Amino acid sequence: MTLPTRVQETAATRRIGAVPWYRDGYHGLSVRAGADVPTFEDPMIRGALVRGALACKRIEDLDRVLNRELWPLGYLARIEPSPRDRSLVHVEIASGR
Repeated sequence: MTLPTRVQETAATRRIGAVPWYRDGYHGLSVRAGADVPTFEDPMIRGALVRGALACKRIEDLDRVLNRELWPLGYLARIEPSPRDRSLVHVEIASGR
């Protein structure tokens, strides 16, 4: 018997924009925001992602670093490397609180 998970995934609804990240063979972060993220917060979220991308050197640490920057704003990021060509890291932003 499996228990249902309490994690609720929000479908990404709009594109915030790309953030450059030239590490580990990648060329950037493709960022999308969920329906629970107001558009007026996009510049703050993008700034947090840029700071996190500048501080991070490895894909293994990217999730932790980006979420450390987003948490004070009340958001969480879900990170997923592009399976096709490893050129982009897909980032989905959702409300964390």
